[in-house]
Amino acid sequence: MESCASILLEGVTGGEERELRIEHLENKTDAKSPRPQAVVVTDSNGNDDDRTKKDEQVEIRDSVSTDPKTGLKKRTIVTERVLTTKTFHALSLDPAPSMAPVSNGRILSPGYQARVVHIDAKQLNQIEVETISGQLVVTRVNASANHDIHPGDTITHVNGKAALHQSAISGLSGRITLTLVPAAIHGAPSVFYRVNSDYNSDADDTRICRWLSIDVKKGDVVQIMSQDDNWLQARKVNDLSRVGYLPASLSKEKVAMLCPFGRRVLVLLGAVGVGRRTLKSMLLRAAPQYFATVVPMTSRAARPGEQEGREYHFVTKEEMLKKIRNGGMIEWGELDNQLYGTDADAVRDVVRSGRMCVLDCAPQALSHLYNSEFMPFVVHIVPPQLEEFLQLENLRQNKRPVDQLSKVCAESDQIANGPHADQIHLTLMNRNMDVTFKRLTDALELLRNDTQWVPESWMS
Repeated sequence: MESCASILLEGVTGGEERELRIEHLENKTDAKSPRPQAVVVTDSNGNDDDRTKKDEQVEIRDSVSTDPKTGLKKRTIVTERVLTTKTFHALSLDPAPSMAPVSNGRILSPGYQARVVHIDAKQLNQIEVETISGQLVVTRVNASANHDIHPGDTITHVNGKAALHQSAISGLSGRITLTLVPAAIHGAPSVFYRVNSDYNSDADDTRICRWLSIDVKKGDVVQIMSQDDNWLQARKVNDLSRVGYLPASLSKEKVAMLCPFGRRVLVLLGAVGVGRRTLKSMLLRAAPQYFATVVPMTSRAARPGEQEGREYHFVTKEEMLKKIRNGGMIEWGELDNQLYGTDADAVRDVVRSGRMCVLDCAPQALSHLYNSEFMPFVVHIVPPQLEEFLQLENLRQNKRPVDQLSKVCAESDQIANGPHADQIHLTLMNRNMDVTFKRLTDALELLRNDTQWVPESWMS
C-alpha cells in the first residue's frame, strides 16, 4: 500500500528560474522514517540547458519499518533533487541613528529646532512679549536687540525653568539662558496679509535692520507679529523661520485662514456623563493643529495652583455681567454666587488661528452659535437604551447607580426633542468610546471632502 506524492515548485521571472522537486513514496500509515528537510531557493540565474552536475545534487533515502499493531512492513523511499543557483540576499543593516529632531514623526529642519541663547538680561528690554495660548511669544524685536532672538519665537524656558507667565522674564539680571522655538501659526498673532508685489530687502536702502531681512514675492502670505506706521515685523506662513521687516506701505491685502473642515465650531451636545468631554479631550490630543478649545471665564478668585489663562480667565463679576449684557458670552451660569462662562471673543480667536473650535456646551448656546459667523457642526452624543446602558455599565469598574443612568437617558431625550433639535447635524450613540471617537473623526473627514449643505442665511 504505497502512494506517490510529487511536489513541483517552479517560478520563472525575467529569465530567472526557481525549481524544487521532491518525490516522496510512503505507505498511507505513519512511517517512522527520517523527515526530509525543506529546501528554499530564492533566486536563480541560468538555464535548464546549461545545468552541470556541480549545480545538481541528488539524495535518495530508503527506510523500512514495521507497524507494531498490524505487523505490516512499510518501506519509504525519499528522492531529493536540488538545483543550486546563484542567490543574492539583501542584508538588512541597522540604520544609522538620525540626529535630526523629530516632532510628530517629522524631522525638523534647523530653522524649526529649539535654540539655546545666552544673553544679558538687559536685552529683554529690546523685545516685546505677549502671552498667546499660554505661551510667551516674542512679537517685536528692536533693531539693536540680540541677533539670536526673532519675532515669532516662543520662550519655552528661562535658565532651565519652564516659562509659563510674564513673570518668568521679569526682574532678571546678569547673564541668562533662554530656550527658544518658533511659535506655531496658531500660537502667534492671527494677523495675515497676502502681498501684492515683490519686495527685496537687499535692494531697499531705507531698511532699518539688516540682520532681520525677508524677501517676499507677489502672492506670498505673511503673518504679522507686530506693526507700526512704517514697518511690519512678519514671517512667511510657508516658512516660519523666515522673519524680518516689511515696509508698511507694501501693497497687500488682509486675509484670514479657514479651518480645512469648512466649519468653524464643533459643538458637542449631550447629557452629563454621556462622554462628550472625553471625546473632546481625545480630539484635542489627536490633532491639536486642527482643533482647539477655549479657556472659560469666571468671576471667582484663583485658587492655589491655578494660573491665569490655563484653568480659567479670572475677571471681576462686573466685567462678566457687562459682557453678558452686550451679548459677548456664548453661555454662562452661576455657581456659589460666582459666574462662569464662555467668551465669544475667545472662540473668535481660535477661529482666526485657522483651527476648529471644539465646545461641549448646553443646547441653549446654539442661540449664539448657529449663525454665519461661527458656522457650527453640531453633534449630539447619546447613550444606548437604558437596558443596554445598564449592561454596559456592569462592565465598568466604577459602576454608576441605576437612577443616575436613567437621568442621563432622560436628559438625552430632552435634547433630542428640545427646541434646538433641528439644529443637530449628527447623532452618535456612545457604546464604546474608541468606536464613537472613530465615527466622529470619520464625520469630520467627510466635512473636508464632501459637499456641505448649510442654511442659506449663512451664505448671505
